[in-house]
Amino acid sequence: MGRKNTHLFALHILMTVVLSACLRSAPPQISSDNSLVRLTQIDVDPERPGRKAFGSLTLVSAFQLESKDTRFGGLSGLSIGTDGKFYAISDRGYWLSATMQLDSNGALMNLVDWQIAPILTMTKTPVRGRLRDAEGLAQTLDGSFLVAFESAHRIWRYSSPPNTFNSTPVSVDIPAAIRRAPSNGGMEGLATLPDGRLLILSEEFANADGSFKGWLIEAEKSAELSYVPAEGFRVTDCAALTNGDVLVLERRYALFAILSARVTLVEASAIRPGAKLMGKELLKLEQPMAAENYEAIAVQQTSKGTMIFIASDDNYSSFQQTLLLQFLLPAAL
Repeated sequence: MGRKNTHLFALHILMTVVLSACLRSAPPQISSDNSLVRLTQIDVDPERPGRKAFGSLTLVSAFQLESKDTRFGGLSGLSIGTDGKFYAISDRGYWLSATMQLDSNGALMNLVDWQIAPILTMTKTPVRGRLRDAEGLAQTLDGSFLVAFESAHRIWRYSSPPNTFNSTPVSVDIPAAIRRAPSNGGMEGLATLPDGRLLILSEEFANADGSFKGWLIEAEKSAELSYVPAEGFRVTDCAALTNGDVLVLERRYALFAILSARVTLVEASAIRPGAKLMGKELLKLEQPMAAENYEAIAVQQTSKGTMIFIASDDNYSSFQQTLLLQFLLPAAL
């Protein structure tokens, strides 16, 4: 997550740190519990309950996620695994997964059979300290997962399901320039394109022209490109569609910690070395709508179009919420 430049948000972070100091440390074993997380339906637009049309997208489901387990929260990356399960990472270094219960139209009804476990290092120990800030999650063509970390900038590859949580990571080569990114503003967007290339977008690694650095990695070669978010917004995640287009999730903090979020679409033909990417806005959430600190996006192809899931990072704070919204991008768009 990037630097916050308001006094209110600074106070919020301080309170979060104080609260976090009281949390118990997590055991290293995998925990599995059908009732680990409770889902409560919400109205995305409380002024227009039942509203379905949001920009170019159709709202399918919307939930607040709550848990008494102090390891739950901080969701900063999402993916749908090859086993059909919902996968997430937290910026305190945990894996989460759950079985998705869908209705006949593909709407999420519930998440059950939750599992939570620490993300492991190469020595099979839980990530700690500067190693634990997981911010990006992408699934590769073979089903394995790539996790991008901030603070100690790196990408580690983990095995495909069902062995993900217990697997020993393998380091992925990244451009040397990434290690110069701001400690808390490095790799946030991570997506595997259909042709196998890896797209990386940074949150606060700025260029002189106001754009933000990104990279394309193919085999052992990398090339720089850039991304231009809307004014005041920063990239928090991205996900690739089956046609090669990429959805980019952006987030903005304004005065008094007012939050906004956008989802944009970057066409596949624009994604090439040296490009300056600018996405077409599909969705914008602003208060009083459910505009939380959205940091994670995942997609799932269906016969009706692309299901889009976005989740918010509550910073492990009682002053924020973990929200999970599901939208449909119709196949015609």
